[in-house]
Amino acid sequence: MRILHAPKNIANQAWYATRALRRLGHEAEVWEYGASPFGFPTDRTIDSTSRDPQVLWNTFMEALPRFDVLHFHFAQSLFPNHWGGMPPLWDLPIYRILGKKVFFTFHGTDCRIRRIHEQVNPWSYYRHSDVPADDDRTEKTIQVIRTYANRMFVVSADYLSFVPEAEVVPRIIDLDEWPELAPRRRLRPLIVHAPSRRGTKGTDLILAGLEQLKADGVAFDLRLLDKVPHSEVRAALAEADIAIDNVLTGDYEMVSLEAMASGAVAVANLAEPVQRAFPDAPVHSVNPDTFVPRMRDLLRDVSLRASLAERGRDFVARHHDAPVVARQLLRHYEERPTAVPIRTFPDWINLADRRSIERLEGQLAVAEQELARAGARRSMPAAGRGLRDRLPAPLRRALRPMKRILNRLRAGGR
Repeated sequence: MRILHAPKNIANQAWYATRALRRLGHEAEVWEYGASPFGFPTDRTIDSTSRDPQVLWNTFMEALPRFDVLHFHFAQSLFPNHWGGMPPLWDLPIYRILGKKVFFTFHGTDCRIRRIHEQVNPWSYYRHSDVPADDDRTEKTIQVIRTYANRMFVVSADYLSFVPEAEVVPRIIDLDEWPELAPRRRLRPLIVHAPSRRGTKGTDLILAGLEQLKADGVAFDLRLLDKVPHSEVRAALAEADIAIDNVLTGDYEMVSLEAMASGAVAVANLAEPVQRAFPDAPVHSVNPDTFVPRMRDLLRDVSLRASLAERGRDFVARHHDAPVVARQLLRHYEERPTAVPIRTFPDWINLADRRSIERLEGQLAVAEQELARAGARRSMPAAGRGLRDRLPAPLRRALRPMKRILNRLRAGGR
């Protein structure tokens, strides 16, 4: 089977998967637009700095005859943006028409819908940080993907709230690349925290809690690695007693897997769906309210740390090791394809920032139509007066705020 993973190697997930698929006898490659900010490898890095849409077209035309399966990551296809006026994701129906199989894996921020996240997660990071959310964009994208994908995957059970018809294919790590290390038993533990994005991990809350513990006389050392190359994080985890992943996200993520593979204790916020899916996860669960007391217990209890660390690698091997996840993917790749569902097809979508103006203009047009009908019914005199002047005062007042917002957006270019 010929398999392409593209156009992003998020958290090295595509790389781990393709290497395992190759070992199972399949032709598999990773293509990525632009270099990885964390230094993750790919088979091909496609230079897109010119913003020339021909780059996207050439990539598409090369991939089309070469691969039977196209597995996309981070809610993007080989046409991920608006360059040259081409709508994003327009290539998805082409693959299906030609008999290709299309799969998508959602990794978190690409499917997380704020209004839902705030309902299902009491520690939603949207309440604790300035991480932006664009529910309209996210929901539009998911709508298109669910129409054309043979299957959709999420890397966490926690994400089924946003894509309920998806299947959980857990995060993947290749244990062959992570030597087994004995758990550390220091009386003064070393903590590593390596946030890929401080707001989503709750880094400020973590640092404040550790400062409180330090003031209370709890002994530990801290190594904060903020947006550093992955090789540096990896070296630190090989020495760490504890790796604090997050206090907000709702799942143990890649740092937790890498910590458990390296003989360290993983600390993370675990939402109920994750706890139900993986009740045997040896992850020390915390949230902003429990972080200080539970970290105090962990830091002071060497035997507790040793017990968690000794169970970590076996857990990763059973659920997350590359051969295990690759075989799960292959089962889906080999499934008999189903037809594109007969339903209203999604419109060509606009995901650019200026669509806020597009929405308001549409709402304004509808409001003006309604107001025009209302004005016609009232049969008000029209001589020398505009439409708004001919309308009842309450309707005119209702229209003013929308017009002001639209003018402000136009002036600001958004």
